[in-house]
Amino acid sequence: MQLRLLQESDLDTVLAIQAQCYPHAWLESRAVFARKLALSPRSNWVAEDADGVLGYLFTHPWHGAHLPQLDTRLPALPSNADQHFLHDLAVHPRARGRGVAARLVLHALAWGMAEGLREARLIAVLGAERFWSGFGFAPLEQPQGQLAAYGEQARAMGRVLAPP
Repeated sequence: MQLRLLQESDLDTVLAIQAQCYPHAWLESRAVFARKLALSPRSNWVAEDADGVLGYLFTHPWHGAHLPQLDTRLPALPSNADQHFLHDLAVHPRARGRGVAARLVLHALAWGMAEGLREARLIAVLGAERFWSGFGFAPLEQPQGQLAAYGEQARAMGRVLAPP
């Protein structure tokens, strides 16, 4: 398995994996993914093997307590970004249990540290809090209703970006 930067030519595969991993109401459009990729081309990755893409992780620099909403086309990234927002992680069902997600997350955290970002944030869905806590993430307080689009179990989480 190797990691590489996600490219626009990967978007159809990303959409197919997304559709196998998330409820229909949470699926993001190709245009939204393409915009995230255009805004931050060095912070999105795929894991692949000889048979193709195993999983992906979309991330981007961010700032502030108000986290980006689901399926929202960002006009720009904040010029004062000090956070690394891990937006969407998904692993193809054929690749689960192979450490794909962990490799992508560790790579993203290292990238955020190298970029000088001070914190990583995300929205944990589908009961993934335990997974994320294994990487040092802890629950964050969020304004009422901000996470509604992500489902009842959604939890904002964050961690300091510093070597352990």
